[in-house]
Amino acid sequence: MSQASLWFGYLEVGDKSSPVARDPKLNTGKTDTIYLFNLKRNEIIEYKVDIVEPKLRELSKAEADIKKELKKAYNKAAKDFTPRGKALATADIIPIQAAPAKKPKEDDFDDIDLGDDDDMFDDDGDDD
Repeated sequence: MSQASLWFGYLEVGDKSSPVARDPKLNTGKTDTIYLFNLKRNEIIEYKVDIVEPKLRELSKAEADIKKELKKAYNKAAKDFTPRGKALATADIIPIQAAPAKKPKEDDFDDIDLGDDDDMFDDDGDDD
């Protein structure tokens, strides 16, 4: 398989067999899995390498005409696909956030002169 471009092949798994495409640029973030575009399911799916690789083969000359349809469908699916490998790589970059603003200290109100408290009330001793 060429590591430079899209690879087209066929996944042979009985009644679930399908033409597939593999983009070496799509990374699962795991060494034991790969992404394949499955034309029959019309989606990019993660497969275990040790299970799927023995079931992959190149497209035959008779199947070569399906490459165009496969490439078109892959390109459409790839537009909305975010591989886990890339998601993990960008998740490591955490934006630096400003420290939360400190709560302002309460002013010391002992300095405030409110005057003489005795003048505030007219207390002549008569409680009517």
